[in-house]
Amino acid sequence: MEQLKETYIRACQLVVQGNYPDALEAFVWLHDNPVPDEPISEVFRRACGFQAWGLLGRVYAPARERMQEILSLKVASMKTGKPDKAIASDIFVMKGILASFA
Repeated sequence: MEQLKETYIRACQLVVQGNYPDALEAFVWLHDNPVPDEPISEVFRRACGFQAWGLLGRVYAPARERMQEILSLKVASMKTGKPDKAIASDIFVMKGILASFA
């Protein structure tokens, strides 16, 4: 959990510094590194990490595009595999964030 928090803080600092590509990398890392044994980490990465990633997407189109790509992969995996609550939760949050761009 500590590494998730540190990466989130670093990502936010990178956004403030205008280093959007590295901030995007950090947000993708947050996405890619859940801690399933710690439910609070799942909430943290969605509520903080994904939301901040979405805000970055408002000023940096590649961030929005990368979230859309990952969302598409998650949706496809849900169609071909067994239901997964964590993936379903990620999909729900990401769809909400991306819908705010419309």
